[in-house]
Amino acid sequence: MEFTQKLKEAVDTLTAEAKTNVTELKYNVENTVKNAVSEAKEEVELQRNHLKSTAERLQEKLRGPFNLDKVQSDVKEEANILIADLKTTLHRNAERLQNVFGDSFTKIETKAEEVKKATSKAKAKVNSKVKASA
Repeated sequence: MEFTQKLKEAVDTLTAEAKTNVTELKYNVENTVKNAVSEAKEEVELQRNHLKSTAERLQEKLRGPFNLDKVQSDVKEEANILIADLKTTLHRNAERLQNVFGDSFTKIETKAEEVKKATSKAKAKVNSKVKASA
């Protein structure tokens, strides 16, 4: 009877620790998704504002007299602006993704290690109780 009770306690402890670690892992994953969505929303808003200012700038350029030099300089200026904007956007988003997922992967890896350690500890505890009862 004592062996059965000790084994049940060990299994209950292992189960409780596993549930706690799984809950924390789930929380970390949910936060990662929330952070990614938040970053995406922020980027969409930035792009919306940028498109609005770009449209206003282009509308100003479309007014007034046109000549070849003005059109060529406007096209060259807009091409340079577009290239700079693309570079900025790509770098900003690459950094955001790296930060959001890098932190989360670190947390998940830490939790996975904790789960492995807790499992090993519980198994050792069960084995020692089994040997002691035998």
